This record gives sequence, C-alpha cells and structure tokens, in this order.
Amino acid sequence: MTSEKSWDALIDESLAIFGAINILVNNAGLSGSFVTDDGDLDAWHALVNVNLTGVYLGTRTVLPAMKEAGGGSIVNISSASGLFGSTFGHPGYHASNGGVRIFTKAMAFKHGPDGIRVNSVHPGYMPPMRSANPASSSGGRLVGYTPLRRRGETIDVANAVLFLASDDASFITGAELVVDGGLTAGYGGYPDLTV
Repeated sequence: MTSEKSWDALIDESLAIFGAINILVNNAGLSGSFVTDDGDLDAWHALVNVNLTGVYLGTRTVLPAMKEAGGGSIVNISSASGLFGSTFGHPGYHASNGGVRIFTKAMAFKHGPDGIRVNSVHPGYMPPMRSANPASSSGGRLVGYTPLRRRGETIDVANAVLFLASDDASFITGAELVVDGGLTAGYGGYPDLTV
C-alpha cells in the first residue's frame, strides 16, 4: 500500500490481464488499537502512511488508466471513526480515516469531469482488523451502542462497495456511505468509542 513501485507494478499487471481498469477499491488499513501509547510518533506515521497515504497512492496511480478507459469508480474504505473523535485508540487512526473522507471528496470533485466517481465507505463495529490489539476489544459495549444491536459483517461492507462500484450508483460521487448499524446516527455520548 505504501510503495509507489508496488502500485505501478499492480496497475501494469492489471492492464496486461484485463486490458482496462474501471474499479479500484482501496481497502487496507491499520487498526487504531494496534498500539496503546497515544504519544507514539512511529504509530502516528504508520497509521497515516497506510490508512491515508496508501489511499492517495492507489488513487493517483490508477487515474491515468481510468481516464484512458473513459471513467470508473474508486471506493475508499475508511471508518466510522473518521467521522468522530474519541479517547479510545491512537488519534492517528481517527485523523487518517477522516483524511480519507475529505480526500475522497476532493478527488470526486476534481475527477468527476473525467467520468471517475470517488466515494468512501465508513464501517462501524465489525470483526477485528488483523492489526487490532486483542486486549483492546470492546465488543459487548459497542453492540450496545449500535441501534441494530449487532456487529456488522464483512458482507455488509462488501455489498456497499459493490453498489458504489456499480452502474447503479452512476450519479453518486463524493459521498460517504456509513455502514454502521446506526451507530453514528446518535453518536455523541461515548467518548471511549472507536471502530
């Protein structure tokens, strides 16, 4: 995600196999709980580098191919934590996911005339990320904060991405699709919450 050469190689290989690129889903990230020290500068850099710079590099690298193809759809995976702050998890997680949200809107505005739609998806409480710290799990509490009273499943996010990538969303760009069971609909009283 953070290597320009790797992105270049991926785009070249994809073009060689498929002939064109119409869809990019930027779906890699580090959990805000993978480190417990809020003052850890290395953790800040890691979170911003993977969660935000990776999205930037993927988007930047695919744009020429999408323009050549006559347009396309870019879907950036962020987090509901990109929409609010809390005391839980490293602040770089919130900042990097909030950055993905605003970057998405900027790219939608800039590349709409090229026929390229750019949207973001903001999952709520889901199965833990691979980089999550197991000791920081707050499962039962988060389900209690979620109006639908369950955690989301990866298929919930996949279906949102499929919609945004499809022609069914042909007039949707610069949008943030929140897939959180209603969590952010009433968020405000849970300062220890992060997803």
